[in-house]
Amino acid sequence: MTGRGLAAHAVVAVLLLAGAADASPRGSPDERRYLDVVASAQPSDQRREDRDVVVSEVMVRHAALKADAVATSVTSCSGCRGDSTALQVVYVRGPASARFDNVASAWVQDCWDCTATALAVQLVVIGPGTRARPTNRALAVGNTCATCRTATAAFQVVVQVDAVGRLPAAALAEVTAWVDAQAAALRAAVVAPATPRRAAARAAARSLGDLRRVVVRALEARTRSARVAVTR
Repeated sequence: MTGRGLAAHAVVAVLLLAGAADASPRGSPDERRYLDVVASAQPSDQRREDRDVVVSEVMVRHAALKADAVATSVTSCSGCRGDSTALQVVYVRGPASARFDNVASAWVQDCWDCTATALAVQLVVIGPGTRARPTNRALAVGNTCATCRTATAAFQVVVQVDAVGRLPAAALAEVTAWVDAQAAALRAAVVAPATPRRAAARAAARSLGDLRRVVVRALEARTRSARVAVTR
């Protein structure tokens, strides 16, 4: 493997091992400190198309919290396709010091006509007593791959409300439909002619605005942070 390939391995490993997996489904609040959601697509010669979709909605109450949402796709076989989508919705009920990391990564290597897409979406609802530290990243790596395409997008929205509660079912359905549309757009991006970087960034910013408005309207919330990162 080349030095660049080793570096790509190292980057992806660091992103995936950023925390310990610990999440709970929609239901009663829990007191856990680490909340990680990982969607991982790994196509192979035996499974030439691999798609992984992971959705998590969790209510937490803890003085110190770290939540990671990661979508990663790695493609290294010719004609193969990997698509990953992660959606994490976190409600922080009690005052806390909280770190929120959202990462989308796609990697192609040593293959022909192969593609990889990754979409990571993290929505966070906090009360007035929570100190939030969000980070949002999108990464794409291509190595020894002349006819490969990658596309990644990471969307992160942090809002504040006076009393933390869950998104209504109708709003959550809107968010889910929005995520499906973004994932479909990424899959289309790797088979269509390349979109200029500025145009892709403008489209992503509009999409981020749409997502933010759904959450703010549903919860009568105030936006603390809204970020998007894309690679093509």
